[in-house]
Amino acid sequence: MTTIKPNETADTIPNKEYFGPFSLSFREHVHRLVHWGYEDAHPRIQQPTSRADEEEESITGFIAESIKDITVWEKESWLKWFHVDDDPRVPTEGRSGKHRWKADLIIESNPHGGPQYVFEAKRLKGSKHTAGRYTGSDGMGCFISGKYASRYDEAGMLGYIQSDSLAEWKDKVERKIDGDAKKLSLTGSQRDEQVIDAFPLEWVSEHNRNSVRRSITIYHILLDCCRVS
Repeated sequence: MTTIKPNETADTIPNKEYFGPFSLSFREHVHRLVHWGYEDAHPRIQQPTSRADEEEESITGFIAESIKDITVWEKESWLKWFHVDDDPRVPTEGRSGKHRWKADLIIESNPHGGPQYVFEAKRLKGSKHTAGRYTGSDGMGCFISGKYASRYDEAGMLGYIQSDSLAEWKDKVERKIDGDAKKLSLTGSQRDEQVIDAFPLEWVSEHNRNSVRRSITIYHILLDCCRVS
């Protein structure tokens, strides 16, 4: 049973199963946080290390740390209403505690109970970290299966580009999505959608989700994470 707190009504409490469409301002603010976090973390992402590559978790951690600093120190008034979690566990039917699934990045609007923008991240590099991994069960499939963001109408994919150009990888991923349209429950054509100027190559794909009886729109953002030679 939901307890209604002072100053709340039943209409202001989001449904536990379905939150409703995101506002345009929420989507834009989330995009700006991702951009600012990435820009601030970029020098760390570019640094050569003793390892061949940084994993998704490390890059996401750099970005999340920067976003947390930005929400504390920057002067934009709207920032106080947001916080970020990287590698958070998400509610999972039939699983509890450490056995729950973990998303890569969640940006949430405060106060508690506000909408959550869920991101999954995948490296894209050469012949090992391929478009197939990006679109697979541990990438886009996490959203299409209803594993992540089941109560929301949209979510985001972050592609960490570690070889070639963003434009080349955009073409590869889009062709892979079209090629696996049936498997990915793709509805209609993919389309370019620039939410903010910083992501001129962003695009959108829409997918059915039979598990939650509601479709999902995925926003695809590619970030240059190539090393300094």
